[in-house]
Amino acid sequence: MFRLRRDESRLGDALAECAGHLATAAQHLAASLNVDPEARSASVRALQETDRAAEAAAHGVLRGLAASFVTPFDRADIFRLSWAMRRATARTAAVGDTLEVLRLGELPTRTAELVQHVVRATEIIATAVPRLGDPGSLAGSWVDLTVLVKQAGQVHRRLVADITSSMHDPAQLLRHAEVATSQRRLIDALEAVSDALQTVVVTES
Repeated sequence: MFRLRRDESRLGDALAECAGHLATAAQHLAASLNVDPEARSASVRALQETDRAAEAAAHGVLRGLAASFVTPFDRADIFRLSWAMRRATARTAAVGDTLEVLRLGELPTRTAELVQHVVRATEIIATAVPRLGDPGSLAGSWVDLTVLVKQAGQVHRRLVADITSSMHDPAQLLRHAEVATSQRRLIDALEAVSDALQTVVVTES
């Protein structure tokens, strides 16, 4: 786990916890793609519980910052990274909530493809954050994360094209467009996490 200074180990643990919640949220989002309404509802409830735990972990980082005279690396970078992960988890929960509220049945094929990119990106984040004590080892992780986020953006653009070209019922089109917009916000949030990690790698290496 994250260890630069023994006295600051709890702060590193809190950051790692935020990253873990983000990865868990992505797994629940993938499960929520199930067309069975009960299975989707159960996944969305689990996603919401993870989101609440992620918020608590992010506040734990803030309390750690307030209580620490010395921090493992720049305070602003810690704050930026923790709240980038918090925002990404919240937006993951928002996608799941949108799927349930709009009561969508079968989803476009590219939806699952996009979510798998999200899952993989969050797995990289969850693996990388506990190693922030050795930022020089994270260059590869940051590059992989950047590539995945870019690929997710490409899939999203094709998803939007599929929706607008194949759906002719206005109400159905609007519902799927709303989900696509929520997914776009999630991709943007993951890009912010990638940028925050890059800052740490470049500054601290």
